[in-house]
Amino acid sequence: MKKYLIVLLTILLMMLCIPVYTVSAAEMQLYDEGSRLSSEEFAEAYERLTEAAEHTGMNVVVILGNEPRSDATIESAADSAYDQLYGQKTNGICIYIDVSSNAHPYDYISTSGLGQFYYTNSSRSNRVDSMLYAVEKYLYPVGSEDVFGAVMAFADQIENYYEIGIPDRYWIYDDVYHEYYHVENGQVITTSTKPYINIGNLVKGGIIGLFIGIFAAVITSAAVRSKYRFIYQTVPSTYLNKKTVQYTEQSDRFIRTRTSKTHVSSSSGSRSSGGSHHSGGGHSHGGHGGGGHHR
Repeated sequence: MKKYLIVLLTILLMMLCIPVYTVSAAEMQLYDEGSRLSSEEFAEAYERLTEAAEHTGMNVVVILGNEPRSDATIESAADSAYDQLYGQKTNGICIYIDVSSNAHPYDYISTSGLGQFYYTNSSRSNRVDSMLYAVEKYLYPVGSEDVFGAVMAFADQIENYYEIGIPDRYWIYDDVYHEYYHVENGQVITTSTKPYINIGNLVKGGIIGLFIGIFAAVITSAAVRSKYRFIYQTVPSTYLNKKTVQYTEQSDRFIRTRTSKTHVSSSSGSRSSGGSHHSGGGHSHGGHGGGGHHR
């Protein structure tokens, strides 16, 4: 009886330890689909990537894809592989390196959690592109790639941008969840409105707008007074036909109104779309940032 209790207790302890070991081992995963790395290269790359994961605290996934796949499939594979290993909105990065027979291979980086802030993809700070270019130096020409060199370069890039740190006042917009993310005290904060509103710029804009309004009012007032002064000084013999005056004024008002509406609508729509997605912040889709391109 005591023997069975010891066995059951041992099994229970092993079950309790499984999550701990799984989390530790899951900090880094290297998938070599086509066995493009030799045994020695695989072992060395695995060790180097593990160092990068431990140094940064980021979960790291490297997929060496050997089968021809579409761009959309590669992006989905990178996002899904990361989520299956570590869960959604955890901190990490995944790269899919296309080493298939595609004539124009597509490489893709997927980021999650804090990984989206260290490995940025905004128009002002696109570290993902820089990382891909650093990796792809080893992947020319197609068919004669230095896959080992590419993987080692990726590990260096992970540490490099982690050491540089998160760009100042960097934020992310997720177009699936319609949420904004930014970092405070090492934690990702979620908001429904864009963070880092510059009060100084708002005040400056308000003051400038006020002066423009005053200036426009003065000009308009002067123009109106000048118009009526002209009519007052006119002798009765120079009165214009009433119908002609009304037609000219109505046509003038119509033209100005139409021009004004067209100008405001076109300008406002363009700036709103560009500003909310590209200026000052990164892009996220369902909890994943990143980006990719063809070689």
